[in-house]
Amino acid sequence: FDDATALIKAQRDAAWGEVARRLAHEIKNPLTPIQLSAERIRRRYLDKIEKDDREILDRATRTITQQVESMKSMVNAFSDYAQPVISRPRRLDINTLIRDITELHVAHLTRIRFLFDLADDLPPVMTDPAGIRQVLNNLIINASDALGDKGGELKLSTRIDYAKDNILVLELQDNGPGFPAELLDRIFEPYVTTKSSGSGLGLPISRRIIEENGGTMRATNLPEGGAVVIIHLPVTQSQGTSIDERQGKRE
Repeated sequence: FDDATALIKAQRDAAWGEVARRLAHEIKNPLTPIQLSAERIRRRYLDKIEKDDREILDRATRTITQQVESMKSMVNAFSDYAQPVISRPRRLDINTLIRDITELHVAHLTRIRFLFDLADDLPPVMTDPAGIRQVLNNLIINASDALGDKGGELKLSTRIDYAKDNILVLELQDNGPGFPAELLDRIFEPYVTTKSSGSGLGLPISRRIIEENGGTMRATNLPEGGAVVIIHLPVTQSQGTSIDERQGKRE
């Protein structure tokens, strides 16, 4: 017997990519004329009709414009998913990138307490900084949405797993409600989302970026509550100090 799991997954991802490409094409074409028509009606007639009708026209045209913008955002997400991931890997200090990214979120996500457990003296990873930045931003925003108005804690940790061919492990762990049990096995499938306004493409795109960079990504719930996303990335041997020497220092 041959394990066809990877083949089936690749076929399913390719099919979803084709669906996303077609949806983006078919939906995007009429959006701009709809929006322009609503704005034209608003400019032409808003000051020429009675007050009661003016309020109705104002509300209706604003609703059309806002909904079109929402659909454009969704179409852009479809387009992103349909496009192949272009990776430009280079040697990267993952801890520095984590600190730079979280610094941008700490200022406005004041209801969230950021915790860090970043291992010292990590070897660099060979990965695409722009792609990893996109993944981390998406995961932080997802955690913020899951924690809601009450807020909570988001912990980011890094370490080296020497038992698994020197893999760098990056974890994002929150103390929110966790992933719905019925969706956990499908959380990285396109269009699976717990958000009322979400496209369900953020996690699938993030996983594609990680896999394109030679890594893996999985998600689970913690026994004590909360969700954790675990990313594995291959490390590159740094100049002057081998991986074995680093492991020896830890021991």
